[in-house]
Order: sequence, then C-alpha cells, then structure tokens
Amino acid sequence: MTLERPTFSTTSMREGYDTEEVDRAVDLVLDNLALPELRFGADQITSLRFTPVRLQQGYDMGEVDSWLDLAAAETARRSTGGVDPEQQPATTAPDEAPDVIVDLDARAPETVGERVQLLARIAVLAVSVVLLYLFFR
Repeated sequence: MTLERPTFSTTSMREGYDTEEVDRAVDLVLDNLALPELRFGADQITSLRFTPVRLQQGYDMGEVDSWLDLAAAETARRSTGGVDPEQQPATTAPDEAPDVIVDLDARAPETVGERVQLLARIAVLAVSVVLLYLFFR
C-alpha cells in the first residue's frame, strides 16, 4: 500500500485541527515512510495531538484522524517487513525511536515574515486597547 499526500476538507464554523500543525505532521510521516529504514513507529503517529481551532480555518478532525490511522497502519506494516502486525510473532519491545516528531504545539514564528506579521498584530491590538480606553473613560 502506498500512502498518498492527503487533501483534507476545511472547516471554519466548527472545530477543526490547526492546518499548519497537521501539514507539518503529514510531511514528517511521509518523509519517514520514504526512508529505507523508518525513524519512528506507529506509536508516535497515533500519539500525535493537534491544537483545535474554532472560528478560523482548520482541517476536518475526522478526516485527519482517519488518515493518521492509515499512516500508523502502513508504518506498522513496514516496520514488520511487510507482514501485518497482527500476524507478527510476539517479540520484545524495540528500542525507543528518537524524538523525530517534535512538540507540534510549540509554534514560534519560523520566518521573518511571520515575526513581522505577529508584531503587526500585537501593535494593532495595543492601539485598539488604547483607543477603547480613551473612548470609555
């Protein structure tokens, strides 16, 4: 089975997953599956958690969770040499995989453009607070 890059439906009126976090996780999973020897296993994929967003664009939670289940199953299949994990004889637990998937909740601005955008938002917020204070005093 080959895992394709997914296209998830987006939602803005109901809760969804943060699109940037999901996109980074999808990239990590697909990069991992492209390696001859996997760097992390299905357990790391199933333990992924994303920030829920409301009233802004997010990915459909059910679609993301379903794709992650497929990715975890494919990772488990490849880590057992192509044999379904249920058919694999019981063995001792493998060594822990290195922490390849980083904390996706830690979202520091990554580029100068993102930092400038963040500073502009903070400035607009500060000016709004001052104007509200002056208007209502």
